[in-house]
Amino acid sequence: MKRFALVLALFPAAALAAEYLELVESKVYETSGTAAEIAKRGETCIARIVRNDAVRISDSASNLGGFGQPKRSTDQLGGGPVIVSSDPVAGIVVANSRVNWSRLMSAQVTQSTLTFLAKDGRFKIQHTNIGTLQLSTGYAENDGFTRQGKWTGSAWDKVEEALLETSDKVAQCVMAPPANDAW
Repeated sequence: MKRFALVLALFPAAALAAEYLELVESKVYETSGTAAEIAKRGETCIARIVRNDAVRISDSASNLGGFGQPKRSTDQLGGGPVIVSSDPVAGIVVANSRVNWSRLMSAQVTQSTLTFLAKDGRFKIQHTNIGTLQLSTGYAENDGFTRQGKWTGSAWDKVEEALLETSDKVAQCVMAPPANDAW
């Protein structure tokens, strides 16, 4: 029992960190059209706005076999298609999303599964499977994408803000009047 108390004293955030950012959901937007029409516009807007680019991560984790000299390491995590699945009749578009943001002086990337849900006259956007990584971790090993915790100091509110900003850009595109064809 004393060991458990010692762990709680030394790592209180880790002991209390049972909550993760699992869902970021936009408000419900109202627009004209059937679920299929709105989903089709949503698919087009997602393809234009949302990114799933490759990410280059780096660290300088120590290489003990090299007499303590830092081992420079750079890896690339592949991107891929943005649109994963689209069923306009059901009013659903599923996409991969990656968004860049910064915390203090470090560059961060958050990835998520973006789900566009449409019904007649309205739609909303959800982000699930949320993971975040720091692009450069200095002398610490870079573990890549990890689940985004919701505890003090985890910057989950910045992640939520970045994801909602992406949702808002897609929503504004969906609600915009059709482009002028006279060009």
